[in-house]
Amino acid sequence: MPVAADVYELYAVRYGVDLSRPATANFIPVPGFEYPDSDSSLHLYVWVAVSGDRVVMIDGGAGEATARARGFDYERNPIESLRVLGIDPGDVGDVVVTHLHWDHAGNLRGLPGATVHLHPAEIAYATGPAMSHRYLRRPYDLGQIGDVVSLVHEGRVNFTDRGVTEVAPGLTVHPLGGHTPGMQVVRVPTARGVVVVASDARHYYANGETGVPFPVVVHMDDYCAASVEVDRMAESPDHVIAGHDPSVTARYPAIAEDELIVRLDVPPEGA
Repeated sequence: MPVAADVYELYAVRYGVDLSRPATANFIPVPGFEYPDSDSSLHLYVWVAVSGDRVVMIDGGAGEATARARGFDYERNPIESLRVLGIDPGDVGDVVVTHLHWDHAGNLRGLPGATVHLHPAEIAYATGPAMSHRYLRRPYDLGQIGDVVSLVHEGRVNFTDRGVTEVAPGLTVHPLGGHTPGMQVVRVPTARGVVVVASDARHYYANGETGVPFPVVVHMDDYCAASVEVDRMAESPDHVIAGHDPSVTARYPAIAEDELIVRLDVPPEGA
């Protein structure tokens, strides 16, 4: 018989920001396009799903040196934010790495008990001939990629496939591609319904609303198709969590007055 889906508490954990980012950096140039009059700062997040003793992280973020070298203000390591949530990093059982860009694929060594769930197309791209081109390797961090390769050799990486992968009861991973070849999104059942953690399949809500993609894209057709699919997977627009939008920490309630951690398993303010 099928296993009933768990209901998860779901958190967005911010660990860094670029407050100086202009709107022109968030959209592919389109003649006549009017840039949205909204906050264009880029926020760095990971996500944490908790059901009983089961803890699933979605992405690992980055370390301080890596983020600051890329021009970001670093607020707190995501591993330390786990402790704020009352979670021992060793108790994280699974980490879904949505893709291997520098701001998503770090800190994995700080999660010693976790199985890493990664799409095979992602590691093939990040360790293959494409990386001989400076522009294409720009979003990747060599140290992080080395850690992932080591984890593969240690037997700690589960490679997801072309279909849906259930990482934990009811929590599923869906490969969409586009932004990167192995881009994955995650559906998480919560008390308010199934929430879609879109990660960089939708950087900002405005990328979806305007139909104009974020400018870091490997396959444009797949990126556009992924944006449509993210909306189809969600119960409503309020059930989609964008990967870098500042409104996430503005619209969802913080825990214990800690502005870096907000709850996503409750409706956003104004919903």
